[in-house]
Amino acid sequence: MDSAANVRLNKGELFAFSFLVVPMAVIGLPLAIYIPPFYSGTLGLDLAAVGIVMMLARLADVVIDPFIGRWSDRTRTRWGRRRPWVIAGVVVMMISSIMLFMPQISISNLYLFAWISAIYIGYTLIEIPYGAWGAEISGDYHERNRITGSRQMFSLIGLLVAITVPIVASQSGDHGTAASRTSMAALGIITAVMLPICATVLFRFVPEPSFHHTEPIAFRQGLRIALRNGPFRLILFTVMLGAIAGSVNAGVAILFLEKVAGLASSQSSLLIFVLFLAAVVGSPVWVRVGGRIGKHRGVVLAGIVSLCAFALVPAVIYWLKPIAPEWVFPALLAIIVVQGLTSSASPILGASMLADVVDLDTLKSGEQRTAFLFAFLAMVRKIFEAAGVGIALPILSWSGFNASGSVNTPFALFMLTAMYCLVPLALWVGCVFIVAQYPITHERQQRLRGALERRLARRAASRLAVEPRVMPAD
Repeated sequence: MDSAANVRLNKGELFAFSFLVVPMAVIGLPLAIYIPPFYSGTLGLDLAAVGIVMMLARLADVVIDPFIGRWSDRTRTRWGRRRPWVIAGVVVMMISSIMLFMPQISISNLYLFAWISAIYIGYTLIEIPYGAWGAEISGDYHERNRITGSRQMFSLIGLLVAITVPIVASQSGDHGTAASRTSMAALGIITAVMLPICATVLFRFVPEPSFHHTEPIAFRQGLRIALRNGPFRLILFTVMLGAIAGSVNAGVAILFLEKVAGLASSQSSLLIFVLFLAAVVGSPVWVRVGGRIGKHRGVVLAGIVSLCAFALVPAVIYWLKPIAPEWVFPALLAIIVVQGLTSSASPILGASMLADVVDLDTLKSGEQRTAFLFAFLAMVRKIFEAAGVGIALPILSWSGFNASGSVNTPFALFMLTAMYCLVPLALWVGCVFIVAQYPITHERQQRLRGALERRLARRAASRLAVEPRVMPAD
């Protein structure tokens, strides 16, 4: 049984493994940013109802996360543990992306609920086994940064594709809106076409890691062990705060940029494009920073720099805009560049940190359950993402904000500013403080991995010793 402790992927394998996140990112961005204005502004559904529907759909998806993780960990097929689940997710996402982004029948809240629920489930069927696959490929501290860094780079490429399509659509005279029927349909088609191609490349060129036999434990016992894992709890708390902050911020981003900042649709789309382009540029930097100063310190450093820049948004709106409105776009562009350059630190180093925590969990629980831990965090993240969009949009509706109107009250615009900036800012400060307490350094991870490899080797030797030997025939 080969050890994953020092496995290093070559560039071709790294490309093949990371390629799948491109279509997932292409569809993931619109779910967060474009679905609310598309179904409320373009298709005419009530804004508060859209927020509630998205929250309920997210909560419906949450229920299946731990089961997918647990079943994936315990799947045994000739094709591996993770591949069958990824195939199922690809099929579900191909169908639901077309139905959600290219609606051909009368639109209703029930239609939105059905197909956004389906696409969330398909996404989960891919995300959890795929994430576990990546965490198990290598046990090396730095190689894990490299794998998550590559995956983040390809994810950002997908996000750039997702934001470029609306920019092109808004410039082509398609009613001047980023969330138009044309741009949404293009995103749905791109996703449906790319998913099977990227999955085929993954299956062809990246072998699944060797499975180490471990003893299964009961669900409740495993959950108690996970919640007693100190580093895992810290990651859990940051996921809670970060998910609700990101959901609130992303769910109203387009509305804020156009209704409060007064930017044109093309300028709003350009800002988001620059955000992700800067993130691509910054990604390799954070892989190196995490290797030099430690993963959690890299996240803290990036968080402090990003929050200092984002805290300037209210000054741009309430001080700069009244006296020099022509400088609002350049000022927000500068803030976005800083945020973009630092934004990759958390997904790259955070995912690598979770892979290290899985080693500690395997030592404590005795079971290799990478997908379960990924699924548990995904479940928590989705609950808080659902809470974010389910709270923010109804609050805006209560404040009198009109997404399709050209005039809103100062109070409604202030509430939109609070949802975009002030509330997320406070929550992200909490995230930075929690991450600073994370205890697994490079040296401790090496000790953990060494102890885990020795335990797995002893278990394998023990199994070989008790297995009956087949005597050769005379």
